[in-house]
Formats: sequence, C-alpha cells, structure tokens
Amino acid sequence: MPTVTQTPLAASDVEFQSQISQVQELQSLGFYRRALLQLSDIDLLEQPDSLIKVHGLHLLSDLQRIVGDLTAAQTTIESAIATAQTLDVIEIAPMLLSLGHIAAASGETEQALEQYEEVSAIASTPQLKLRSHLSQLPLLTETNYSQIATLYTDIQTLIERLPVDKTTVNARLELARYYLESPIGNDIATPQVIAQNLATARNQAQTLSDSYAESYALGYLGELYLKQQQLSEADDVLRQALEIAEALRSSELTYQWQWALGRVHVQQNRTALALSDYENAVDSLKTLRGNLIAIAPDLRFDFTERVEPVYREWVALLLSSQSAKKSAEEPAKDLTNLQKAQGAIESLQLAELENYFAEPCVPLSQDISQIIENTTSPTAVLYPIILSNRLEILLKLPDQSLQQYTVAITQPALEELLNQFQIDLRLPFTSNTLRTLSAQLYDLLIRPAQPALEQSNIDTLVFVLDGSLRNVPMSALYDGQQYLVENYSIALAPGLQLVAPQPLANRNLTTLVAGLSEARHGFSNLPFVKAEISQVQQTTSSRVLLDEDFTEAQLTTLLSNADYQVVHLATHGQFSSDAEDTFILAWDKPIQVDDFNTLLRQSDQTNESAIELLILSACDTALGDRRAALGIAGVAVQAGARSTLATLWNLDDETGALFSNYFYQALQQPDTSKAQALRLAQLQILKGEDANSQLYQHPRFWAPYILLGNWL
Repeated sequence: MPTVTQTPLAASDVEFQSQISQVQELQSLGFYRRALLQLSDIDLLEQPDSLIKVHGLHLLSDLQRIVGDLTAAQTTIESAIATAQTLDVIEIAPMLLSLGHIAAASGETEQALEQYEEVSAIASTPQLKLRSHLSQLPLLTETNYSQIATLYTDIQTLIERLPVDKTTVNARLELARYYLESPIGNDIATPQVIAQNLATARNQAQTLSDSYAESYALGYLGELYLKQQQLSEADDVLRQALEIAEALRSSELTYQWQWALGRVHVQQNRTALALSDYENAVDSLKTLRGNLIAIAPDLRFDFTERVEPVYREWVALLLSSQSAKKSAEEPAKDLTNLQKAQGAIESLQLAELENYFAEPCVPLSQDISQIIENTTSPTAVLYPIILSNRLEILLKLPDQSLQQYTVAITQPALEELLNQFQIDLRLPFTSNTLRTLSAQLYDLLIRPAQPALEQSNIDTLVFVLDGSLRNVPMSALYDGQQYLVENYSIALAPGLQLVAPQPLANRNLTTLVAGLSEARHGFSNLPFVKAEISQVQQTTSSRVLLDEDFTEAQLTTLLSNADYQVVHLATHGQFSSDAEDTFILAWDKPIQVDDFNTLLRQSDQTNESAIELLILSACDTALGDRRAALGIAGVAVQAGARSTLATLWNLDDETGALFSNYFYQALQQPDTSKAQALRLAQLQILKGEDANSQLYQHPRFWAPYILLGNWL
C-alpha cells in the first residue's frame, strides 16, 4: 500500500471531521436514528474524494444497515469502496466486512460468507480478522456444521494472542452468546470453558473500566448457570449483573437480567418473585420505546428472540395459576392478574409495531376499559393469546370484569390448523374440508365464550389477534350451522391503545379512488378494477385516478388540495412481516408502507381532517409468512386513517365490484357502523340471489375483507 503523506487539513475538512466525530458519538451512545439523520444532512457524495469522505460513507452505510435500510446501506458502502479504490491509500477490508453484514441481514448467507472469507484473507490486523471470523460463526450454523469447530478454535486462539481491549472482551461475550443460543453449542465447547471465558471477560472489563461489558459477562454467566440448572449460582450472578445495569441506568441491560431472574425463579417455584421480575422487565422495556433497535446490535439482537418472549412468558405466568383451577367454560376470578395480562398483550402489540417501523407508535387511548362501554351497540373484545402449550382467551364485555378461558392446544398444533385453514380458504371446491377446519377453530376461539356473549346480547366482536391468527378471517369461523359473520359484526384492532372509536359523522361520503387495471412492474392486470371503480362512483361523490393517472405524485397532489373521507385503492398490494416488503402498487412505482404517513397527510386519527376510511382491495398477504398480516396493521398505523378495510387475499373477480356496491350503500345508511356495513356487504355476497349465489357461498369470495381500527 502506498505511503500516505500527512498534510494539514483545510478549514472545511476540519469542520467535516468534527461533524463525523459528533455522529460517531451519537452512534456510540446507541442513538442510531439521530446519528443517521445528522449524517444524512451532510451531502457526502458531493464532498471531494478524501479519507474523511470514505470514512463518512462507511459510517453512513453502517447506520443505514442498523436501522434496516439495507438497499441504501448497500449503495452507500459500494460508493465508499469505489472512492477508496480511486484514492488507492485505504484498506477496503473493513468496508468489505460491512458489505458482508448487509448480505447477512438480507438473508444472503452464501454471499455474506464469501465476503467474510475475503476479509479474513486480506485483513491487515488480527482484530479485523477476528471480527470477520465472529461474523461467520452464526452463518455456518445454518450451512456448514463441519467448519464450526475449526473456526471456533481459530477465534479462541486469536483472542488469546491479542492484547486486552474492547474488541477481545466483546469477542469473548460473543462466543458465550453463541454457545447459549446455538443448538450445537454443546458440540463446540464445554460449560466450564464458557464459564472461564466469561470470568476472564469480566476481569478484563473491570481492568478497562467497562461496566457494560462486566454486566454482560455476569449476565451471560447467570444464563449459563440457568441452562445447567445451577439455580442458586444463577440467582447470585444475575443479581450482580442487574446491580451494575441499574447503576448504569441501562434499560437494555436491566430488562435482560430481570427477565433471566424471572426464569430462574420460575424454575425454583418462587412464583411471586418471578411475577415481580417479569413485570419489572416489561417496565424496563417500555422505557426503550422506539429504541429497541439499539439493544446490542453487535450481538445480533432479534425482537422475536429477545423481546417478545418476555411478554409471552409473563402472560403465561399471570394466567397459569388460574388455568389449573378451572375448566375451559369457567371464567377466572383473579382480576388483577387478568388486567395485567391484558396490559401485557396490549404492550406487546405496540412493541411489535414499533419494532416493525423501528420508531415509536404513540398510543391514542389510555383508558382501555372504557372503550367498549361508550359504544352504541353491545360490543365485546376478545384477546386470543397463543402460548406454547395452550390457547388463552381474555374476554371483555360491557359493564363486566375481564374473563379468562383456557383451551388445551399446543402452539405447533394450532399453527398447523391455521396454516391449512389459510390455504383452503383461497382454493375453490373446498367447502366440506374448510367447514371442518373452521368448526375446529370456532370451538377453540368462540365456543368457550359463547354463553357469555349470548347473555350480554353482543352484536359486535372486536378481536385483538395474536401471531398467525391475524392471517385468517374471523368471519369465516363456523359453528356447525352458521358462519360467525351471520351472527356478529366483526372488526380487528392492533391493540385498543391504537384505536379511538367514534361514529361516522357525515354519511355523504367524498371518495378518492385510485386503481390499476393494467399489468405493471411484474404484476398481472386486474380486469375487474374498472367495474369496482364504477360501483364506487355510483354510490359516492368520487374523484378517480385510473392506470397512468394513478401515480404517487398525483395521489399526493389530490390529497393535499382536498379533504376526502374515504381513500379507496384498487390495486395490487403486498402485506408482509417485513416493512420493506409491504407496499401498494401505483402506476409509476410501489408505494412503500413507510411512505404512507407522508402520503396521506395525517398520522393522528384524532385529527378532525383525518381520513375516515382507507380501503385496500386486490391486496394479498403472503402464504407461509406467519406474521404477514402485521403489514396490514403497519399500513393502517402509518396511514393514520381512523379505519382500514383490507383484503387478506386477492380474487380479482366480479365480487370485488359487488362488495364495493353493497358496502358503500350500507355505510351511507344512518346509524350503521363500519363493522355493520362490512357484515351486511359480506352477507349479501354469501346469501345473494344472483346466478352465482351458490358459488359465492364459499368463504373465499366474501371472507377476505377485514376491518382494522375504528369499528363505529
């Protein structure tokens, strides 16, 4: 490598370097989004080629990757590499390492491994080689078991040869975390070796005055003891780890050790202590709202592994004492525990959406218990909660305390039933098998609560659905004689904290309708979209954007210049558990879920000019994605509309036009709620008298429509 001649920095370079340093400081404190915003304000590509520019681009790419913008991260790091190569004085191995991280985050395992191996081959320092080896370890678990033992030994050897610093301490912690989480951890090391590594890491962290690393070393040692059923030792070291975390006021450390202590106390049958630990852990997580992405990114933080289980295990513990004392038909009595369980599920729904967007969602309603008391029609809220060994159902009826029902079914058995139900719903000629599956789900979800629903004369059911339950329509549950929609109006809520129910004030609807009938961007044509739009025009005062007129810019202009109560988008859409894969198709481009907040002007449904109803027809949720319908909730929250009507799958036939006609006619009738209008439209398709009425009895034609949010 050529020798770099040191020259004094120009004044502009000094300012540039100062800005980069400020961003690095924010990054080191875990303020990734703030750091990204500050760095994005600097037009790095317009800067003259220099070492500082390369460093800034590399830093920007890392921040983009951490917050989940992988496409931008890839483009930026490629610019950094290209600039470095023109200068011919900068080692590109660290940038290739970042390129590997992006590939790994994108699920491109083989490409990531190739990048890491190249870094290992050309790295100029053993520290960089160590980081590359550590990055390969979890990927090899998925692809090549035979190399893992050798790589693990190489990592351990590198650690021992290097001087004690933050890199080597973190490497020891990384090896411990891998052992604790990997299914083959016991094949590559013994508990004694891991315990010694953690003891060394703790001593070295103390030498470096690195309290964070010391807390992690103690916490991981506690989890190791828990795994080995050395419960007394686990309790002792976890308390030490927690004491350091609390002194640091570090919620991301505190919740982990509170959670681990809860698991220890469950094993010790110290239920009261365990409940307190879990409650403390959830409280600590609440302080991390909007910053969950900042939790230990170097240790491959994952929401589904490191946050969601805290809530679920707490709920299971809160409800388990009740489950042992009653049958599936008998409601529980411990209201304090039930209220805490309800609050935990509400908080989990909120945290899941926050993780989906990597930014906070602001609750609209804090008084959950009063929401259904103020509705004009008798309304019940059901919380089906999927636990590993059972299904729990919380029921809230007007003017009554929470009730609990427990159904004995394992999570794998329920997931299998839901998956098959979801597949059969989309297929023709499956009525008999579909009704069998639907009846099984009815018996699980509705039958236990049916007497209480009938006694209270309930006519509207609001579901706060959990996990894979979101992917199937509740309207299609079958009691042996009738579908659920034949007896109830049905709506969904992404947690009642995000819903502000209020009746539709003006029945003279003004509607902005946009649709695609022609094939675009690899998606097929939608020949029945024109008929659907025609039906909307006949029933409401409408402005239409069709095909080439339906662009993001045109939609934005119209929404900016007039207030529409309803925005109806008849186009291809895709709902996914990944925000990057959730979009609505316009003529010129797919509109990503993150853009809906800006596009629809309002993100606060309590605002007077908020859109009453966002309709997304011809959209689809991906089969095989257990959290695909999370994308519908994501669109609804970003749009800020009071209600969202979406389809779980796309039929693209004349029923779309029929449904639109029936729904808008019903919605404009006085005192008809949105949930009731949806029900009436579905029933007219199910029980219609036209030539295809026999065909349309199959739920695939009327069940895909779901109402999310304000059901009034």
